[in-house]
Amino acid sequence: MKIKISKILFVLSVCGLLYSCDKFFEVDLREQMDEDKVVNNEDYLARLWAGLYWAMEDGFTAVGNGGYASACDEADNNQQSSSVQKFNTGSWNAQSNPDDRYKTLYMAIRSANDFLRLSDTVNNPQYTFREYEKGEPEKYATKVFNWHAYRLDASFLKAYYHFELWKRYGDIAIADKLLTESEALALERTPGQEVVEYIVRALDSLAPMYDALETMKNTQYTNGKWIDNQYGRITKGAVLALKARVLLYAASPLNSPSGQYDVELCDRAARAAADVINLGLYSTNISYRNMQFDRSSSNPENILDNRPNFGNFNHMESWNYPKGGSDQYVTTSVGGNATCPSQNLVDAYETVDGSAVDPDDPYANRDPRFYETILCNGDTFNDATVESFVGGLAGINNTNCTTTGYYLKKFVQDKVQLPQGTTVPHVWYLFRYGEILLNYAEAMFYAHGANAKMGYVTNGGDLSALEAVNQVRARAGVDMPPLASLNETKLRNERRIELAFEGHRFWDVRRWKIAETTENQPLMGMRIIKIGERFDYNVVKVEDRTFRPAMYRYPIPFAEKMRYPSWEQNEGW
Repeated sequence: MKIKISKILFVLSVCGLLYSCDKFFEVDLREQMDEDKVVNNEDYLARLWAGLYWAMEDGFTAVGNGGYASACDEADNNQQSSSVQKFNTGSWNAQSNPDDRYKTLYMAIRSANDFLRLSDTVNNPQYTFREYEKGEPEKYATKVFNWHAYRLDASFLKAYYHFELWKRYGDIAIADKLLTESEALALERTPGQEVVEYIVRALDSLAPMYDALETMKNTQYTNGKWIDNQYGRITKGAVLALKARVLLYAASPLNSPSGQYDVELCDRAARAAADVINLGLYSTNISYRNMQFDRSSSNPENILDNRPNFGNFNHMESWNYPKGGSDQYVTTSVGGNATCPSQNLVDAYETVDGSAVDPDDPYANRDPRFYETILCNGDTFNDATVESFVGGLAGINNTNCTTTGYYLKKFVQDKVQLPQGTTVPHVWYLFRYGEILLNYAEAMFYAHGANAKMGYVTNGGDLSALEAVNQVRARAGVDMPPLASLNETKLRNERRIELAFEGHRFWDVRRWKIAETTENQPLMGMRIIKIGERFDYNVVKVEDRTFRPAMYRYPIPFAEKMRYPSWEQNEGW
């Protein structure tokens, strides 16, 4: 974590390089400038604030563009050369980790600390804006509001980036301020539970400050949400959602000293999730398909998405379109980085009426979310029938085609005119309401059981764990029958289905400490043979996979371990 004091690197949003972003995230390209120039220029410092968002997780391009789904039992990437395959073969280590975000995240924390230092009104009184107070009171009020909000955003992102480090590496060095080189070199790793409490304390202090923003003159933040041209910024809902996730992860078997769920932390996680529910700002009153693309402020599901790092694009379509679609939409180069859903995942989808799957018609009568997540042989897409059968236009194991017999539909828009370079909106959620309900359900289940109500939810009536799960299942257009009872298997399966391909499963099997089972099982697919007008369906092994106990944690990167030889490497590495 070596740093330089004399220069500030403007780590500005890369959206200026690639995409047309929302106005408040549009910033200049990266540049270096003297600290004096930054600290005395409000516009420069505001752009430094915008750049703080740049390291937020982008699951569409994570793990070398392979995605977290292809690094766990959800899917397979159809390119054997993709770096994501290292997770599946067990060939990653401290020198070669396809998801090594260690340096990136500490750089982001440093930038947040730097912004908080430079924008501090005590040390830099020009940012009290007193010169405007009497002559231009409206301008004064707006500037004071913006400065308060910028600093809250920076504090949230610092906590978020610490969480992203902790969930990967466990014990980490906390960087709570801008460090000198000697201070950085003297850092020690902080035990994981202390890291958790550090993050939670930071979030607890932030939540009421967002309330206070609403009372400021010329506020652009009312009723817990930003006005439309500021939509996508941090909110109190995001603060509480992060707190709920941090506590749930901390309570889980991987992070609990006992190796079992920590009941006290589960109770705290349930309370934190209930705080989000009690805001009354969010719901699942949006279809499962529309939820995948709606970037508007009217999307009731969205608590926080990765808005600054991309606008409209088409690489999800280019990577995942099956061959054989209409020439209006499909080019010859599609399928070059396809995420291919696994049979392991397909088997997790219930039938609507609870009956057995028909082996001659295996995709009939499934949970409606199945049809909005996975493309199967015979589906209509891009004005054509998907032919994933052996010898079909998009047949299994054809060049740049599926390796599992399935194609990804979730987050992949139909009828995007790739030959014309058309781009479309997508949403990578950092937090959405469906996850909050499932976090609440999991925390309540392990703290109090399936049916207990503790009075934590006061918005619309209290909720048990079972009722929270059934709210997720009751989404308009999904309407799965309510579960009559809840156990661990049902709870985890509901999470697997609702949050498929959203980057959760990879981490869930680790924090539940079941990856030694799920990630050592062969990845399965469906080999379909066309015989006349009918199809013969055969479940086949796509590949073996490898997971060792050491892989529950990422290794401290080799270069960092060389800088800190006294640090103990994570177990097994």
